[in-house]
Amino acid sequence: MTAGLKKILVLFPVLLLTVFFLHDHYARDYAHTSKWRIIFFSFTLLLLYTWMLYDLLNKEVGSLLHIGVNSSFYVYIFMVLTLTGYFILFREVSMHDWWHKMVLRVARKDRVNLELFKVFKIYRITNRQVLGNLVMLFPLGIYLPLLYNKMSGFFKVTCICMLFSVAIELLQLVTSFRSTDIDDVFLNTTGAAFGYITYLVISNYFKSSKPLLKDEMEISYNPTLN
Repeated sequence: MTAGLKKILVLFPVLLLTVFFLHDHYARDYAHTSKWRIIFFSFTLLLLYTWMLYDLLNKEVGSLLHIGVNSSFYVYIFMVLTLTGYFILFREVSMHDWWHKMVLRVARKDRVNLELFKVFKIYRITNRQVLGNLVMLFPLGIYLPLLYNKMSGFFKVTCICMLFSVAIELLQLVTSFRSTDIDDVFLNTTGAAFGYITYLVISNYFKSSKPLLKDEMEISYNPTLN
């Protein structure tokens, strides 16, 4: 299998997901809107796929496992952006007086929380709101060190995930798609940190098991011991 075909296979699932997304949302959100909003929406897709293509062109995709992991990473990013309102960002920004509305929303604290740990006064730790935010960036804490050698280390991965979470909250502040909450940043970052710890545990297990398996095979197939 050629390198080009492997990279096409990596992108195919997220391309398919995009087609389904457009089919479900275009008629409802964009069919009767202005051409500028369609252009802005197209720009969000262009930005996303430009990053994916740039990222993929700078990677070496080897085995089928590599194809699956990279492909699932792009699908994961697409789903997170969909759930957090990325695809309506430029549509909202194109609206008249969006900045004033955003500032007014912050001043009124309309679905905006800047008080840390307030979520625990409202919800139990087992609540869907809490667990959902914990889980959302858990995979990112695994994907980053798994796919990018330069993004290893607890502090680096945690900081990157925290910045990503802050970007999501700012996105939601601009779009009013969902609430903007500092506790979401805390929970997202904590979940990502647990993800990285999970990656370390699994990675160290496989590293330690390989020499043991190798020694066992050498003993089993060493004819001098029989």
